[in-house]
Amino acid sequence: MGFWKKNSYQIVRLFIIQIGIAIFGLVLSFAVSSAFRERDDATPLLIVSIFSVLFYLFILYSVAWEIGGKERLRLDAVHDKLRGEKGLILALIAQIPNFILDLLMLIGGLLSFAGKTVVGSRFFAVGYLPATFLHSMYIGVVRSLLAATRLVQDVSRSYYLVAGLIFLCTTLPAVAVTGFAYWMGLHERRIIPSAKRPDKTDKN
Repeated sequence: MGFWKKNSYQIVRLFIIQIGIAIFGLVLSFAVSSAFRERDDATPLLIVSIFSVLFYLFILYSVAWEIGGKERLRLDAVHDKLRGEKGLILALIAQIPNFILDLLMLIGGLLSFAGKTVVGSRFFAVGYLPATFLHSMYIGVVRSLLAATRLVQDVSRSYYLVAGLIFLCTTLPAVAVTGFAYWMGLHERRIIPSAKRPDKTDKN
């Protein structure tokens, strides 16, 4: 509980970012679907989805880097050791709602695969509906992958299970990016190094 009390603001902040980008992705998806309604082509939706995902991960990276940078300043002030794993812990806690929904879908998929289709489909539906909203930025990617599974007879038999695994995979990038960005901020490193300012004393 102590970890939650100290870091609840940052954890909630990370989750709110997902909700905000999910709404953004949902609006874009509806706009693209309406614009290309008469065309039986999923490519525009897939492109918009990829853009939304990259935008989401960019925002997450920026925020997590900032959190790590501020943590570095705090730790230096109290002469405490750096904890690079903290960013990963923050990300995992922020993604708990997604993991719960993924778990419900996977349970439903396993039950359906075991022959208990009615119970399995109910478990899956409980997780699928809210997960579809929280992962709206991935909607084009998810639909493309799910459409591909329907074309494979062996996989379509375990369709719910495959769908649950796909949604689980869409949860993991946010965890990885947040953990990595926090570590980078904590160690004051950037993917693209900033230009070094010229020394005022170095004048010709």
